[in-house]
Amino acid sequence: MLDISHAERGDALQLLRGLTSGCTPLVFFDPQYRGVLDKLKFGNEGARQKGRAQLPAMTDDYIDECCREAARILAPSGYLLRWTDTFHLCEGDHLHIDVLKCVDLLAWDSLRIGMGKRTRRRGDYLLVLQKPPITATTWKDHGIPSRWPEKVDRKLHPHIKPAGLIARLIGAVTSPGDLVVDPAAGSFVVKHVALELGRRFVGCDIAVAPIPHPRRSVAGEESARVMQRLSASRTEAA
Repeated sequence: MLDISHAERGDALQLLRGLTSGCTPLVFFDPQYRGVLDKLKFGNEGARQKGRAQLPAMTDDYIDECCREAARILAPSGYLLRWTDTFHLCEGDHLHIDVLKCVDLLAWDSLRIGMGKRTRRRGDYLLVLQKPPITATTWKDHGIPSRWPEKVDRKLHPHIKPAGLIARLIGAVTSPGDLVVDPAAGSFVVKHVALELGRRFVGCDIAVAPIPHPRRSVAGEESARVMQRLSASRTEAA
């Protein structure tokens, strides 16, 4: 029995295989790619990318299988939100999974300059992949900009993602009481935000323990705004 609303150490694929089909409207997935380190070889991976290089890598086949399992556990018209970098976006890795359709793309600006052989990286991308039937009616927040600026503290975790954006996305496609899944949770920021918004959570990470979540945070402030918007929309509907 999986421990719902708790963060656990474990394998992403095993966790997904342990969930029932159609059990969630939303899966976050942040694969530990090794393409940038292994193929681009900027030359400073050991010094500047030490934290990322120490995380266990996922093979392309393993990532694809996780996405297939994510598609299975998604409810009809549910979303897999898959993080990717510039290199893997250009490689088109997400196109390997034909059961999910890419319906949108968000660009996260971390406001911190990174590496690059031509342009310098400053953040990542979030692929919005939807399970059929394809419809926009399951997306409730139409005010999310396609370019999202938000700083994060990489001292907490080398893969940490923007809590404010995650709060908006959870509010956009789930309702209170829904299950949110994150099989490669890393910092477990998705867990903290999901619980703040009254959702259930199940997730794991193979390598890193959950980070402490500050009482006052961007996630908490954004969560409060999400709840206000949802409350206002219900009032208008009434």
